[in-house]
Order: sequence, then C-alpha cells, then structure tokens
Amino acid sequence: MQKQASQIIAIDISKETLEVLSEKRSFSVANDEQGLAELLKHVRTFENPFTVFEATGGYERNLIEALASKALAFARLNPARVRSFAKSEGVKAKTDPIDTRMILRFAQQKEIRPDCPASPTRQKIADLLDRRNHLSAALTQEKNRLQNSPKTIHHSIKRISKTLEKELHAIETRIRKLVKSDSALHEQAKVAQSVIGIGEITAWTILCCLSEIHALSRNKIVALTGIAPFNDDSGKTRKKRRIQEGRAKVRKCLYMATKTAAVHNPVIKEYVENLRKRGKPYNCAIVAGMRKLLLHLQSLLKKHALTLAS
Repeated sequence: MQKQASQIIAIDISKETLEVLSEKRSFSVANDEQGLAELLKHVRTFENPFTVFEATGGYERNLIEALASKALAFARLNPARVRSFAKSEGVKAKTDPIDTRMILRFAQQKEIRPDCPASPTRQKIADLLDRRNHLSAALTQEKNRLQNSPKTIHHSIKRISKTLEKELHAIETRIRKLVKSDSALHEQAKVAQSVIGIGEITAWTILCCLSEIHALSRNKIVALTGIAPFNDDSGKTRKKRRIQEGRAKVRKCLYMATKTAAVHNPVIKEYVENLRKRGKPYNCAIVAGMRKLLLHLQSLLKKHALTLAS
C-alpha cells in the first residue's frame, strides 16, 4: 500500500510571532500559548500534517513541545540550508512571508526526515545539560580572571566561583535523579559508561541530545553528529576533507571523551597511534577515533535493546 503524502505546513519563527503557510491558508499568530493553540487547530485539519520550521536558537522550543504533545510530525531545518536554497532560487529579499514561502518550497523539493523527539525526561536532561554548560563556561572565566587580576578583587572572584560550583553540583544532582527515574535511560547510561573514556556527562549528552542513535544507520549517525569528513575535489584537485555541521554539543563531549580514550582505552589508543604513525595529524586521528568510539557505543546500545526485546 502506497504511503500517503505528507501535507506540509511551513512556519517562520520569531520571538513574537509565528508566520504560517500551508496549501489551505496563510496567517500569522503570536508566539505564545494562545497562538500555539490556534496553530495546532489548523495543523490538525490535515490528514497527514508535517510541520517544518528553522532552528532559531530556542524560540522554537514551545512549538516543538506543543507538536510533540499531540504526536504531530515535525522537522527543524538548518537555516543555512534554507537560505542557500533561497539564493539558488534567485530570491534575495528577506521578510517573514518570503522566508515562510522558502521554507515551504524547500521542504516540498527536498526529502526531509521528521525529527525524532526526545521523551519528556530526556528533554529535561538536555535542558539541564545546556544550563550546566552555561555555568561551566562562567566558572572557567572566573578561574581565568583569578590568574591575572589584582588581589583586591580575588575575594569576589572566589565567592562567585564557589557559588557557580555549588550550582553545578545541584544541576548534576538533578540530572542523576532524572536518569534514575527512567529505568531504560538508566540502563543505557550504564552501558555507555562501561566504555573506557565515556563518563557521565558524555553518556547523558549522547543519550539525550542524540536520541536517534538507535534508529539511524552508521553513516547517518556519524553525519548527524558532524564527524563525517566530506570531499572537496574538483578535477585533479584534491583538497583536504573536513567535518562540518552536525550536533555541536554531542561532538564537543565526544571529542573530550576520545582524547581520554586515546590514553586509557586500549582499542582507541592503538587505533589513534596507528593513524599517527601513518602521518595523520593529531586532530585528524582524534576525529577518526571519535567515529570509532561513537559507532562502538551505537553497537552496544543496539545489542542492549535486542537483549531486552528477546
């Protein structure tokens, strides 16, 4: 039986408004609870709705929660891809209605895969991990200031540092309680941490910010993480391959985990050392180690899921 084609609803998101365009109508609503209710009412008039919108750095969060709560399919698009598509179409002007039209045309012409929304617990953990990153960055700044600042302000810097450390501890305690409250997540975290080099933070980040790790193929999960090197060749010219885009939060944690694994994990250590002996630069070898570590983790999590299912 042929699968029914999705009916696309495109949305351009700003802090104050949601500009909506579908085959039925074009309208604008406020980016608040009342506006989302009106939008959901419109989306549910379609038999097979598929809502698409650009990532905005956070303003789309309420929309995602509203769509996920009703089990409605959606996809968060890379704004750089949509803008490049608009330029390729000869569209230079940029307004909310124009942006919405470009989002709709982009989704209609490209094979867009619906996002895999995280469970409420995993989303809460992902939000807390974001906050942990904020606090960690602030703490690093304060410690750096202590090294080159006059002694007259050292007391203030140390006081703020202690406050940040206390808040970091509180955030991590909340995350541990959430992980333990979800039996499946708790078991997956233990599986992930059984790999030498992967600690709590890396395990939480991968499981909550890369929830597709079970559903996608090896190549797709590597590309989604942003550690797949892409060719840059033309004719006889062979330029250096580079990684790009992907989930920066996951990639950052995986990078630090691989640096640790390259010292303490016998498999990753041997792999990275062999690449170095062949003349590969250090970072190139580490990125290759990141891919190996991620795919090994994916394999372990899939085996764990099969064991539970059998």
